[in-house]
Amino acid sequence: MNIDQQTVQITLPQNQLIPDEGPKAIPLLLDFSKAASYSLDLTSIQERAFISMIQTIYADLSGATAGLSITVNGTNQNITAKKTTQGYYPVLCPNPPRLTFANSSGSDVIPVFLINAPISGVTWPTA
Repeated sequence: MNIDQQTVQITLPQNQLIPDEGPKAIPLLLDFSKAASYSLDLTSIQERAFISMIQTIYADLSGATAGLSITVNGTNQNITAKKTTQGYYPVLCPNPPRLTFANSSGSDVIPVFLINAPISGVTWPTA
C-alpha cells in the first residue's frame, strides 16, 4: 500500500546544531514508584531562554528492573532503553519539547538528562 503524501505531516527537529546558549543539560530523577509514566512539557523552560532545544537524552538504567520507553511528542519517535544499560540517545525533537517517559517496574528510580547539544548515540551494558 502506498503512503498518501497528502496526509504526511512535516516537523522541524533541530539536530546537529551547536546551541547559542552553549551546552546545557536538564537533570531529571524519575521515580516510578509514584507513577507508571511521566509527561514533560518544556515550553516554560524554553520561553525563559534556559534551553533552546533537546538533541540528546542520557538515561541511566544501571539499577533498573524494567526498561524505559521515551516518546517524543510531535515526531512520535519512540526510544526503548533496556534495563541494566546506560546510554546516549539522539532525539528528533521539535520545539517546544514534549516528552513522555514510561516504566512498568513500579519501583525503579531512573536518572535522565535532557541535553541540548548533539552527542552520538551509544549504549552499553552495566550488568
